[in-house]
Amino acid sequence: MKETQAQRKLGDAIRKRREALGFSQEKFADEVGMHRTYYGNVELGKNNVTLKSLLKISEGLKRKLGDLFTDAGL
Repeated sequence: MKETQAQRKLGDAIRKRREALGFSQEKFADEVGMHRTYYGNVELGKNNVTLKSLLKISEGLKRKLGDLFTDAGL
């Protein structure tokens, strides 16, 4: 699997979970302390997101980090 495919799958899983929790992209980015543009690019799979950022996102989504990868099929 190409790196960009994995990033897109992870971004899709993150977006689905955020939407299920009822957060707008802007509100969620604010909740986890990220700029909305950066966070939006994470969901689009455009950013090679850092572990630190993934931990913030997983905490905000109330999911274990490993579960996000499982949700993404990775």
